[in-house]
Amino acid sequence: MISKEQATQQLIIDTAKAMLEETEDIDKITVRQIAQRADVGIGLINYHFKSKDNLLSIAIGDTMAKIILDFSKSDSYGELSPIEKLKAMLKELYALSDKKEKLMRFILSSDMINGNMQTPLHLIPLLKQIFEDKKDDMGLRILALQILYPIQVTGLNRDRFYMYSGIDLSDKEQRNRFIDNLINNLITNQ
Repeated sequence: MISKEQATQQLIIDTAKAMLEETEDIDKITVRQIAQRADVGIGLINYHFKSKDNLLSIAIGDTMAKIILDFSKSDSYGELSPIEKLKAMLKELYALSDKKEKLMRFILSSDMINGNMQTPLHLIPLLKQIFEDKKDDMGLRILALQILYPIQVTGLNRDRFYMYSGIDLSDKEQRNRFIDNLINNLITNQ
C-alpha cells in the first residue's frame, strides 16, 4: 500500500507527464501550471522534487522506461532475433526524439549532466538474451553504456555529428544505418 505522500508524488509526476505529451516546448511548462493541474501547492512540488527540471527528468524517465517496457513485451517484435529487437527499440526511441526534439535534448542533457545511470539498465534484459551466459552483469552494464552514450551524444549534437560523419540523423534511413552499424560494431565484435 502506498502512502499519501507517495500518491501525491505520483500524481505530480503523472501530471507532468501529461503536460509533456501536450507540448512541444518544454520551456513553456511551469511549476505553477503543474501545481494547478495536479491541485497541489507549488511548495509541495519544490519539497518533493527540488526543481522543475528534476520533476521533468523523472517524468521523462518514467515515459522512456514505459516505452522500453512496452516494446520488450510487444508481440509484434517476437520473431526478431534479440539483436534485431535491440536495433528496432533504439530506432523507435530515436524516432520519438525526432517528434519531440526539444524534449529529447532536455532528457539527454539532463541524463548526461546528472549522471543518470538508470536508462542504460533498461537495455540489460535484451543484452542478456543476446549474450546468454557469455557476459557477466558488469560486462552487460558497460556494454549498455557503450550503446547508449553515442546515441545520446549524437542526439544532442546532430549538426556537429553530421559535420564529423556525413550522417544526417534527421534522415530516417541514415539514422537507421547509424544504429545498425553501432550495434553491429559493439555486439558482433564481442
